[in-house]
Amino acid sequence: MNAYAVILPTFFLAFVLSVLPFPRLIDFIRPEWVAMTLIFWCVLSPGRAGIFLGFFMGLLFDVLHGQLLGQSALALSVLGYLCALMQSRMRIYNPLQQSFMVFVMVGLYLLMSFWIESLMGVDRKTALLWPSVGSALIWPLWYNLLFAIRQFFRA
Repeated sequence: MNAYAVILPTFFLAFVLSVLPFPRLIDFIRPEWVAMTLIFWCVLSPGRAGIFLGFFMGLLFDVLHGQLLGQSALALSVLGYLCALMQSRMRIYNPLQQSFMVFVMVGLYLLMSFWIESLMGVDRKTALLWPSVGSALIWPLWYNLLFAIRQFFRA
């Protein structure tokens, strides 16, 4: 089976989860599903996922959320580059260490998005790094789910 026939539906799932409504009390800690999916595929399939996949998924994310076109594309491209640099280390880390790395990488992704928004004059009044905490907390479950999908389809 073609690897992209498995990778793209997992991004579709991440897009769906990114727009699902969360309860108001925990919406500020919503995990960055698309960024975590990109991290997973960049770590486990670096030949198929990387900067260009991050760019195209970022463009789709911008369209889906009605953001400045290219904002998430740039941030996810940089995230794809960081994952390409760190993929050999991430593979040997245990889940706790991987969660910390996901916290750092998603935090950098959020900081880059915030920086781009501030350059455009958008005033965002949300807690900036809480989604990276949510992403780090949910990472072991998300990793195991995507890994099971990858194993099932042998991608």
